[in-house]
This record gives sequence, structure tokens and C-alpha cells, in this order.
Amino acid sequence: MASNSKSRRRRRDNNKPTKSKRALEKAPPQAAGPTSVHDVPDHLLELVLLRLRSTACLLRAAAACRRWRRVIAAPGFLSRSLHAPGVAGHYHAFDPDWVDYGSPPVTGNPVFLPSPSLAAVDARRFALDDVLPDSDSGWALADSRGSLLLLFKRRTGWAALANSRSFPDLVVCEPLTRRCQGILRPEQATCLGVFLLDGGRRGRISMSDFRVVAVLHEDHESGDEDRAMPVACVFSAGSDCGGWRVLPSASTSSAAVSLPGAVDSISFAGRANGSLYWAIGGGEEDGAMLAFDEAAMEFSRVPFLTGDDGNGSSYDRWSFRVVGGEDGAPRVVRMVRNELRVHARRRGRSDGAWVVERVVRLREATLGLPGRSERFFQRNAMIVAAHRTYVLVTPQEKTWLFSVDLETLRVEREHERNKYAGPAFPSELPWPPSLTASTDERGRRRRSCR
Repeated sequence: MASNSKSRRRRRDNNKPTKSKRALEKAPPQAAGPTSVHDVPDHLLELVLLRLRSTACLLRAAAACRRWRRVIAAPGFLSRSLHAPGVAGHYHAFDPDWVDYGSPPVTGNPVFLPSPSLAAVDARRFALDDVLPDSDSGWALADSRGSLLLLFKRRTGWAALANSRSFPDLVVCEPLTRRCQGILRPEQATCLGVFLLDGGRRGRISMSDFRVVAVLHEDHESGDEDRAMPVACVFSAGSDCGGWRVLPSASTSSAAVSLPGAVDSISFAGRANGSLYWAIGGGEEDGAMLAFDEAAMEFSRVPFLTGDDGNGSSYDRWSFRVVGGEDGAPRVVRMVRNELRVHARRRGRSDGAWVVERVVRLREATLGLPGRSERFFQRNAMIVAAHRTYVLVTPQEKTWLFSVDLETLRVEREHERNKYAGPAFPSELPWPPSLTASTDERGRRRRSCR
């Protein structure tokens, strides 16, 4: 019996909590370790980033760390975001035709003006002075797309007059990353223009994935000296110096798009809604346009009939431009007897007729602007540059630049864009943004987040 009572007492003692166990039970639970933004799951972080209030905030977030950059650069993020990478600013080119009229020197590089909507943009990082190869004559802007610029080696003096239509040496560069690729011209050819296109991945362009298309003016296959045909050749990123590829003639040239044999009667008119346009003038062909579809890589001939031709109007780069429209259809801007006319093509019309949508009478509209003179507009004014929202104009009597807003028809002189007699090329920030290591005050590298 004694042994049984002792065993029962031993079992009861084993069931009693020890002193250390009692202390642990009485101690309050330890608090979890400190949390940070790194502990937020990706799907919640994405919801936060989707609600950023501006494009500038989105760009700063994408450049903060690798994880945020990966979330923002994921497929489908931008399509759901309220913002997309906007235009960082515009490069304003110098037109050599205005050198004698007070423009900057012909050897000067294009000027970058940041967009007011992106306060985070540092204009100094977009300077081209230490990006482009050395050239005695300087480089001129030919085109821009995304974050890339296409430039050609400028010719001066007699060389410019003798070779104004010859194929130039080219450079593609990305100013923000200071990367550059030179492109040698192919065999001598008469060139109507060179342009940047997206790379192999549709809708994306980068220094490792871009294309350059050159449109050439070549003798017609029929042997007729009075006729020519357009031919397109393409250079792709990563190609060597001889990497130009001529597109099949069946898709780029035909009798339906034949051109005058005189190249001087053809002038580039503009880029609008995914197509490139040239105005064709001279004799019976006045009013026609040559179009090149960038996606299909095909040429077509677009009639331009207004019913008011034969009154002294011309079809050259000073009086005829094509701009984009919000409805996906191009607009034609013309200068006729100091009237700026905006033409639109009626949907469903198959006869090629265009109608006048807006008219600005420049002689009257410029009254009261500072610097205006009564001797202006004795001759037809000239279009210096044309964009989707405005046109830059000057009288022939003197370089006196002013812009016309194509939506409001407002004429203004005191605007930053009116200081540069040449076209403006938009430049976007590279997407996704490249990460750069930050430094502390002692110059040591540090990371803001993982």
C-alpha cells in the first residue's frame, strides 16, 4: 500500500508545472520583430503602386530598388496604372536654313527642354555634348522614338548644297544612359528620309532592340527617266556596318506609287498615326501624297483634292504638312495666301476629297503681338515646324517666330518653343528605368532598399 501511495504522489508531482514553466506561462508574449515595407507582399505592393498620384512618382518608385522596379515592369502593370512613362521633354533642332536669320550656329547640338509635367527630370542629364562622336560639322536630329534619338552628320557649305539628298552617316543614342551606336551609310543613294522604328518586340524600343528605316528615291524599273519609285531598307540593332536590308520590291514599290523623276518635287510632310507622308508637287501631280505604313512596311499613294487648287498654292515643306489627329486620321495643314488651313478627310469618302476644318488668317490674327511689323505677310508665310497640337510659323520678310494652337486657334509669340527655328522631337525616359547606385556624403555606395 505504501508503494502505491508513493507512486500516486509521484505522478501528481510530475503533473505540477515546474518553476521555470510557471514563469514562462506568467510572462507576456514577446512582440514580433519590427516590420518594414519589405514585408509587404507583392500583390499588396502592386495595389499601392497602382495608386500613385503622378507619372513622376511612378518613375521615382521604379528607380528606388530592384523589387519595386520588378513589380512596376511586370506585364500588364502599366495597362492598369493611372499613369504611364510620360515625355521627359523635347529636343529642339536647329534648321540650317535659318542660320542667317539669327538662329543658333549650325554646329550647335539640339537643345533639350524638360516637360513641365515631370518635375523630377534633370535637363543636364539629357545634354548631348559628351554623348555624340566628334564631328567638325556637328550632328542634326532626324527622328526620335521612345528614349532613343536618331541623328545624322550635318553637311555645311558647298557639300550641303551638292549632297542635300545623299544618304548620311547616322548615330542612334540614348542620352540618359550615355549609350551610342554609329551606323554607316550604304552605297550612295538618293534619300527621302531616315526614321526610327520599334524593334522586334512590338511596341518596345531600346538600344538593344530598334530599327532604322531609310526611304530611297530610285530609278523606275520601267527605265522611264521621268519616273522613279520609293524603296525602303531597314537596319536592325546589333547589325554590323553592312546591316542594311532592302525590303522586297513587291511590298514597297509598284506602278501605283511611282514618283516624279525630279526628287526636288518631293518633300517630307510629316509623321501621323503610324505612317510617314511626303508631299508630291510639280505639274499634274500637285496634291498627291506618298504614304509609308510603318507597321505593314508598305507604300501607298494618297490623293489630296480640295477644289481650290490652281490659285498659287504650293506643295513643299514650307506650305504643306501632315499632323496626327486624335481620331486616328491624319490632318493636312497648308499655308495658302497667308491663311493657315487645317484639312480633314471625311470618313467614307472614296473620291479623295478633303474639307477645310479650321482657318486662321495670319495677317489679322497676329495684330498686337510684340515685334509685329506692317511689312510682314506681303508674301506667303512659311511653316517652320508642325506638330499634332501646334504649328510654328514665320513671315518670309523676317524670322519672327510664332505658334498657332490647332485646337484653340490661338496665336502666341511668348512661348519657349517659339525660340527655336526647327522641329521638336519628344524624348521619353527609358522604361523600365535603370537603377543607379546612390552615394553618401563620403562618396561610399549605399542602397536605399533591397
